[in-house]
Amino acid sequence: MIYSAHIFRHKIMKKTLYQSLIGAAALVLLGAGCGGSAASTGPDGGIFKSVDAGTTWVSKSRLLTVGTPASFAPTDVTTVVVDPKDPKAMWVGTSANGIFYTFDGGEGWLIAKNFAPAELMLTESIVNGLAVDPENSCVVYATITAPTTKSYLIRTVNCGRSWGVLYAFNELKEEQLRAVAVNPSNPKQLFLGDTAGDVFRSDNAGASWKKVVRFEDRAIRTIAIHKNGNVFVGTARGGLRMSYDAGENWQQAELKQFAGAEEVYAIAFAPANPTRLLIGTKYGILRSDDLGKTWTAYELLTAPIETQILSVAVNPKNSNRIFYGTPSGFYRTEDDGKTWTTKRMPTTRVPKNILVDVQKGADGAAVELLWVGMWRPPQK
Repeated sequence: MIYSAHIFRHKIMKKTLYQSLIGAAALVLLGAGCGGSAASTGPDGGIFKSVDAGTTWVSKSRLLTVGTPASFAPTDVTTVVVDPKDPKAMWVGTSANGIFYTFDGGEGWLIAKNFAPAELMLTESIVNGLAVDPENSCVVYATITAPTTKSYLIRTVNCGRSWGVLYAFNELKEEQLRAVAVNPSNPKQLFLGDTAGDVFRSDNAGASWKKVVRFEDRAIRTIAIHKNGNVFVGTARGGLRMSYDAGENWQQAELKQFAGAEEVYAIAFAPANPTRLLIGTKYGILRSDDLGKTWTAYELLTAPIETQILSVAVNPKNSNRIFYGTPSGFYRTEDDGKTWTTKRMPTTRVPKNILVDVQKGADGAAVELLWVGMWRPPQK
């Protein structure tokens, strides 16, 4: 199945590259704009890549599809995920331009099309969450809100060629689906979270759903599932909630000593340290070395409650290398938080999403790759 998925995706890219060469002149005339979210004319949004720990950055938002703008660099990115089995396959959700995906490590991107229902218009729908099936690379889930404000969980089973609805959220018009996650040890088990504080679970890949808990008036911002099946939910105003039995029972992380920690924006695991969990909060970055039972705080360059930690990522081979983003910048440590440095990014937007991966370079040496999705907070 995985082999077939790779062949299918290769054919898509080969065909699209051919079309791109035919339409190159048209793309040049169209320029780099990709309507939807901003009055930017350069690579201010979209995706940026760094191979030197964030010292320098390159925009990686070039579109391959003929008849569209040449880049989604002016777009606000809301979420970024990578295929667990193929680090060159990435999926990007945006605040007003739908979904983009790449199968070649960001060198060229395609636009997701053929949504059902049709009201999920590409240039107006907000994508809040994305998740890739850990066993089948062509199966991808997304929570998406249409211009009508109705939210859906949609899925592709053919690597983005078409999308169908798995769950339509109709309870409260003013609420939206936000987070979606797939259990890495059981791909048929999915979790959904909404802005009303509900968490839903499916045990059959989305065919049916059960509401497992409601955190009253605590909007769900993010859901992360550990490889052992433990579920962690980051909320607005409700801190971190945890389930060690697939959502049947829930605990609240003891974070009262950290003022502002009730606002959770990001959750990150440390693959090289299986019991380590990091969360980005209004207080700062908090670390647990026993998967949520006890917590300590990193001493950052910013003081507690001074900013929002919107994104956190850990090098999968070295837990001492941590990266985070705030409304004011990008930060890194190479010694597990003893010292931090900050790097200026070539954009005015916010590093809302950070991914870090280690791959072999052309010479066989390990190369650390950083990906950042840039986002502009809504104007108040």
